[in-house]
Amino acid sequence: MEITRTAEAELKLLLVSPTERFDSTDVYSCSPLGPRRNDQLLFTLDHARRDSLKVLMPIPCRGLTLLFDDVTPAYYLCNAATRAVTRLPPFGEALDSFSAGLGFDVRRRQQKMVRLINEMGTVKCEVYTPGSDCWRLAAKGVPFRLCRVATSALCNAEDNTVSPVFANGCLHWLVAPYNLNAKPRTAILSFSVAEETFTSVRAPTFGPTVRTLPFPFIASGGLTDQWFPWHWAGRASEEHLTVVDNQLCMVRDLRTNPYGSTLEIWRLLDYSAGDWSLNHCINLSGCAGRDLREPQIVSVVGNCRPGKKIIIASSTHKVHDTFKKQVHTYDPSSGALKTILSVTETHTSLDETPPGLRFGLIEESLTPVHKTDEEIALSLTLAKVTKEILLRLPAKSAVQSKAVCKQWLRLIESENFIEIYSKHKNMDKRPKIMLIGKGSGHLGFSFAPLNRWIREAPKHIALLCRKVICSKPCHGPHLISTETDNYLYNACTGFYRVYHSKEAKMHLPSRACRAHKAERHAFTVGNKNVGLTFDPLTREHVVVEMSYNLKDYKSRQYNLECTLRWCNSEGHARENSIPVPPLPVNEMPPAYVEGLLYWMSEPRLGRSHKRAIVSFDIARNKFDVISCPPCIAMWNSTSCCRAHVVELEGVLCAI
Repeated sequence: MEITRTAEAELKLLLVSPTERFDSTDVYSCSPLGPRRNDQLLFTLDHARRDSLKVLMPIPCRGLTLLFDDVTPAYYLCNAATRAVTRLPPFGEALDSFSAGLGFDVRRRQQKMVRLINEMGTVKCEVYTPGSDCWRLAAKGVPFRLCRVATSALCNAEDNTVSPVFANGCLHWLVAPYNLNAKPRTAILSFSVAEETFTSVRAPTFGPTVRTLPFPFIASGGLTDQWFPWHWAGRASEEHLTVVDNQLCMVRDLRTNPYGSTLEIWRLLDYSAGDWSLNHCINLSGCAGRDLREPQIVSVVGNCRPGKKIIIASSTHKVHDTFKKQVHTYDPSSGALKTILSVTETHTSLDETPPGLRFGLIEESLTPVHKTDEEIALSLTLAKVTKEILLRLPAKSAVQSKAVCKQWLRLIESENFIEIYSKHKNMDKRPKIMLIGKGSGHLGFSFAPLNRWIREAPKHIALLCRKVICSKPCHGPHLISTETDNYLYNACTGFYRVYHSKEAKMHLPSRACRAHKAERHAFTVGNKNVGLTFDPLTREHVVVEMSYNLKDYKSRQYNLECTLRWCNSEGHARENSIPVPPLPVNEMPPAYVEGLLYWMSEPRLGRSHKRAIVSFDIARNKFDVISCPPCIAMWNSTSCCRAHVVELEGVLCAI
């Protein structure tokens, strides 16, 4: 991440920054007034993926900021001034679409997190109060008359990566009118945090101008001067909600207007009547507005207190997965625009939606971040002593200790303890080499340290009578593959599961049979290429198996399919097929690095005669292609050199 900034007094920003680790994210306090070395580390989230954490609501609510990790997924509530942070309880399985915001209940004097959910066509609302152990349904659900409006609001929130804004005791979602069949009268869906009820706000009427209207609509006579729907202006301008001077406002983006590039901020005057007035008009025509005319996305964040400068964020997609994000200030009294922060970020494996915000404002406040009952229990002195004892036990004994009591069960199964236990047992980073032998009784395999195997074999350790391939450990377990089965083993705890491979059905032309048999080497077992990864969404290991139905090196034709198997604790596996990999892969096993699996492509199949690396991200269920170094990418039919990928000290390497 590259950061540049200019001086701006009386302003502190909360900035989310990735770390060198894959599953860790730092949150800093930075001031545009000073250099980057003066930035202060507020806290580190150890289980938040470094490219997935975003700030949902950049304007603090009574000093608290809501963060969201969209890979795990998990919500975090923090007070940047006191450096306190807590992770909210889990909220169930992944849903079709959802949007969350933070508000304040003035009656009960407490914060509330609100989630609007669309689950299989049913819209519902959940509420969480800090200090509780679970989410609950809102006191009153979404009325039937507003169900389509709520669905449209969720579509807009998901498509544009925007969150609701909090003003006047309510959370507000902007409605996406292109998802409604009829002419919309509702522009905003409103949720009262105190009463937990839904209402709607009428659409503003922007003055009609022919230059912003689509020609087919004008020619059809479908528009009159008396009514100009705000969503038709959206064809040439984009609207979003913000809070300025503690009032709900709608921003109208008119940067493409040939008569003058502007940002209009309209303030809501009356909820019941739906009256709006133009409050600010930010002129972007001069040199000062150049940095706001070019970006694809511009969002008016708002201000913390009345009379203060208005914060504006912008995002520009530069190349591939690189984005340039900037923070600007606008002084309503003088009309001055100023760029105070510029950040170059890399977002890997992006989907269709734009990346979310990585910054927020800091408000000096002593508002407490309430801990859950589980966090309070784990912070007690007895729990700390118990944790130190359990850290010194072997893994198998630690797992058996879960049966002692419920407190120990929650402690051992908590993500924090699992992370600390792994670091404690591997702090010396010495390689622990285990050899696989034939198991006794119902066990298929046995594991023995190398020095013990040399000392006691073959007296006490039975040698294998069949070919197996064993992967590196992935979050604990190994994957052992034979020609017909895949075994998920944890050598430390004794846990194992058996999963049958798909029936081999590869068709080999007669001219290719002899060549294919000659190419079998130490790392091939049957007609498959299998890897082990970990799904952060379901917290399950996933077996990724690729198999060829057709492989013809002479004609370069092939048919490759990929199957996923989620391995849960009950021993059942749910199977799912995914899109075909973009390139054929060779017979060498994949490498697992920071949540992704990597294969080396097979240059003898398909259209491409060059080698490349195929990656798969289980969190986003998506394949990508990475270029190889030129010396490895080049291939010709006369060369017998092979290539593969491997993980060395946490880094992907091509050999």
